[in-house]
Amino acid sequence: TLTVLNPLAPISQHIMDDSDLAGPILFFLLFGTFLLFSGKVHFGYIYGLALVGSLSLHTIFSLMSPPAHHDDHETPSSHHHHHPPPPSSSSSHGHGSSSDMGSGHLNSTLTFPRSASVLGYCLLPLVLTSLVGVVAPMDTLGGYVLSTLAICWCTYSSSGMFCAVGRMRSMRGLVAYPLGLFYTGFGIMGIFSSKGSGALARAGI
Repeated sequence: TLTVLNPLAPISQHIMDDSDLAGPILFFLLFGTFLLFSGKVHFGYIYGLALVGSLSLHTIFSLMSPPAHHDDHETPSSHHHHHPPPPSSSSSHGHGSSSDMGSGHLNSTLTFPRSASVLGYCLLPLVLTSLVGVVAPMDTLGGYVLSTLAICWCTYSSSGMFCAVGRMRSMRGLVAYPLGLFYTGFGIMGIFSSKGSGALARAGI
């Protein structure tokens, strides 16, 4: 939570070693509760988007992140010329590499609980925005700006965490794009579920 509130702070790749799902579930529940106070019930949409989005983003980022053995065993102190492979293991090496490309590439440091935990904790700015929507209309210029800033905040924080946990170097732009789409869905819910001023209806939207 502190890392989300301070996205400019350096992020350790071990930040989610003790990941939990209690906090993300609480944030999604608070988000739906604040929308309920605004007069709209969206719990089904919230949990549906959270589940589908978490599964999809976890699959995408697992394919993008390097395997765990790639970073754990290839350290600067262990060089290949110290342990040369035996000549007779060429065939088995070929089978091993093909199996890594087939299924082992998903065995990265990025597990589904970690992915869901990052996505849930980084929803905090939009939770605060939905709280504002309880007392103020969000379908105004100020509401659009506030929601856009919250979406950018969520995207920036989550992309930094995913790049740190998944060890995806120089890929933050690619990581941030699907995350921005994910949080935009929740931002749209917050805008159209607030106590609107009727500006959209008068404009014929």
